[in-house]
Amino acid sequence: MNQIDIDKDEILKTSKWIRFLFMLLYGFAINFVLTICLGLAFIQFLFYLFTSKPNDSIANFNEHLLEFFGDSLSFLLFKTDEKPFPFKGNSDVQEEGEVIEGESEPEPETPNEDSEAKEADT
Repeated sequence: MNQIDIDKDEILKTSKWIRFLFMLLYGFAINFVLTICLGLAFIQFLFYLFTSKPNDSIANFNEHLLEFFGDSLSFLLFKTDEKPFPFKGNSDVQEEGEVIEGESEPEPETPNEDSEAKEADT
């Protein structure tokens, strides 16, 4: 029978145990998000039942939940090493807006207390 050589240093790497802790954390988070998704699906059905169209705000929030769910599953199933929200870097490249320089308007002069007192005396 072949014996398997176990490298103790490989087992004790802290990066692997940290990933395990994150996997536990995201496993519980996925369970919680799934419960929220089912509740929102029911609420969305009620909107559809009474208005014949889904609620846009809930649909927008659902997009964020779906993204989190997909990212978390990818992390849990070792498809990626990138941690999901809130540790996920902003992968959307945001273009910097054009800077428009303008002149500021001068502040109106406010009379100081001495000039007001002199005007009151006259």
